[in-house]
Amino acid sequence: MNPIEELITHPEKSGNIYTPIILRLNKPEDKKTYDRLLSEKIALFISDEIESQLKELIKSQRPWVRIKHDEYPGLIANYLNGIDINTYGVWVYYPWSRRLVHLLDEEEFTEVRTNRNQYKITRRERDQLATKKIGIIGLSVGQSIALTLSMERGFGELRLADFDILELSNLNRIRTGVHNLGVPKVVIAAREIAEIDPFLKVTCFFDGLTDANMDDFFTGGGKLDILVDECDGLDIKILARYKARELRIPVLMDTSDRGMLDIERFDLEPDRPLLHGTVSGINPQNIKELSNEDKVPVILQMLGVDNISSRAKASMVEVEQSINTWPQLASSVALGGAAGADTCRRILLDQFRASGRYYIDFDQIVSDTKINLAPQTNRSNPFKPLSEEEMQRLAKQVSAETSPSDIMPSDQVIKDLVNAACAAPSTGNDQPWKWLYHHGTLYLFHDEHRSFSFGDYRNIASYISFGAAYENLNIHALKQGLEPYYKFVARDGSKMVAVIRFRAIENKLLVQQLEPLDKAIFKRLTNRNQAPKANIQSDIYQQLILFAESIPGAKLQVFTDETVLSELAGIIGFCDRVRLLSKEGHFDFVHREMRWTGDEAEKSRDGIDVKTLGLSNSQMAALGVIKSEQVISTINDLDGGKALDMLAKRTVSTASALCLLTLPKHELKSFFEGGRAMERLWLAATNLGLAIHPLISPLYLFPRVVYGNGEGLDPKFVPVLRDLRKKFCELTDMDDDRAEVFLAKIAIAPEPELKSFRLPLEKMLIIE
Repeated sequence: MNPIEELITHPEKSGNIYTPIILRLNKPEDKKTYDRLLSEKIALFISDEIESQLKELIKSQRPWVRIKHDEYPGLIANYLNGIDINTYGVWVYYPWSRRLVHLLDEEEFTEVRTNRNQYKITRRERDQLATKKIGIIGLSVGQSIALTLSMERGFGELRLADFDILELSNLNRIRTGVHNLGVPKVVIAAREIAEIDPFLKVTCFFDGLTDANMDDFFTGGGKLDILVDECDGLDIKILARYKARELRIPVLMDTSDRGMLDIERFDLEPDRPLLHGTVSGINPQNIKELSNEDKVPVILQMLGVDNISSRAKASMVEVEQSINTWPQLASSVALGGAAGADTCRRILLDQFRASGRYYIDFDQIVSDTKINLAPQTNRSNPFKPLSEEEMQRLAKQVSAETSPSDIMPSDQVIKDLVNAACAAPSTGNDQPWKWLYHHGTLYLFHDEHRSFSFGDYRNIASYISFGAAYENLNIHALKQGLEPYYKFVARDGSKMVAVIRFRAIENKLLVQQLEPLDKAIFKRLTNRNQAPKANIQSDIYQQLILFAESIPGAKLQVFTDETVLSELAGIIGFCDRVRLLSKEGHFDFVHREMRWTGDEAEKSRDGIDVKTLGLSNSQMAALGVIKSEQVISTINDLDGGKALDMLAKRTVSTASALCLLTLPKHELKSFFEGGRAMERLWLAATNLGLAIHPLISPLYLFPRVVYGNGEGLDPKFVPVLRDLRKKFCELTDMDDDRAEVFLAKIAIAPEPELKSFRLPLEKMLIIE
């Protein structure tokens, strides 16, 4: 039984058939099929509007003549010249809908159907387009482009590739009915094209574009004249472009966001980099199996973060969190269909020869100037930079207790010691210290202009930094035969932190213990590089504990249990999210902490060079999404942002351990001493070849909940943070009165190529 006979005998088996049966009744076999369709009531719906089509045909042949209604019967009879109107033209049977439709035959049908294209598309151009072959991969936007091209009759053959079937969630953008749920998208598009124009040639690739069928798709039956890429498969996007470039086929892509149309003229520029050079370094094989969430950074890299709308950016942050995948709207898809089809036509007719990215952005073209779409946080610093005059004034107010055993180091020695001190870590590399040296006494000051930030709640972070800086100075001085000692003079709101004097070394054992740490002072850094999880021997952790707890009262806990690590990762991730979704926290991250270019980092010599984050190009693109205050505002409005937790979870997933350093009593002196313990721990880890990555957002947020009743936090986050605080204390066996100094990842990872800059010593130290 031939395929046509099979369809007629068993219409319920139309399955994935998308090609109609065209019957010409002057052929005996076709007449037999036609009769059977009617007699056996296989065709359930008959449409015979051939007379109206003949009227249009006759009118199109003489547009200058005003034909009266009663003149048409004679004109039609004369045109048919004795042929039975019932047998004239063709009868088209659509097996999937069991419709039988009477139409003009192809030449006359084409003439009438394209009559109103004149002269935006001339007959010569129409006939030229009829020789062209277009391939479309992906049938969401692709369907819209395919149908628009079909309505304009902008091709001779259309090749459609998509492996997917229609799901209910697709109906927000794919034009079809609920009766097609479960039907392959290629079949739906091909059937609709056949119902628009049964003479157009459509070839469907049910497996999508694959390695196995790529040659057939691009060259089978003749080489494609243009490729339209609307697929979700990132590997296929790249591989298809390699093939298109090899065959010198132009590629067009619509992104359904801001009306962006991407054009690559490989036919004119065979050496052109793929996607305008945005995919350099991306191996298509490595991204083939990525989840939708993991595809987002790659997509951002391909499209360019700055080119994507705020709503789309916010949605991408929510992929596989509150939504399954990135959104598309019918209005954007329809716009893409129009832009894509129009551009295809002009390329095929050699009316457009450029490559590039073009935008039809309705938010800009049809905009409400009264609406401010980008609210800006104005976070002015209330503190002035600490001046030399004020440092001198404050120093005079403090009596420097001296001892006969005191030593007065030379100016050069002090420079050397303070230089070592300034190599200490600080929050966001803000370097909040300033130093004044006068007659053997070194004064340490707090420059609040430098430390003012969301993260420095009640100066906790600054005092940890001061302790770390003092410890560097202490270790470096011991190496040079000096033993520093200090008087802690800080109070709440105080700008002076400590008064430091020097004496001959009294504790030889201390020198022996700490001297090895000196060589790590200028090597120590934050290592955010990811590497496979490594097992670290317990005696290594014991060495770290020994160094950290050499500061009286310090306690270092090391966590290696996978369940505990996972629970802590969840807490850290949520706190990271709260920080970024808080207006002040986000402002600090974008404008105060990060240095987004190498030039910016080198010029300021503070903050965190974005290149030190150890991120791939695609992850850097994703980071660019959350720079936008509008995006963060949108995420907050959506009550979203769970994806912001993920970086911490991934970071912890490769940790050998997490460590928590605490001291008794929640007060500034404890945080200062805690900073000393932290620095000893970190320097020891550096000597042992361990990577330390601080994960301190919980330690910055929890004090706001415990001591500040949620001060500075969005009220919706406070109850959750209270619960997480309780959970954190249970996991770490800790009470609220302890000073929580340092929470960090311990791992083995390659050393970063870049290290954060430090401000010039002359800006930090005054010598009288």
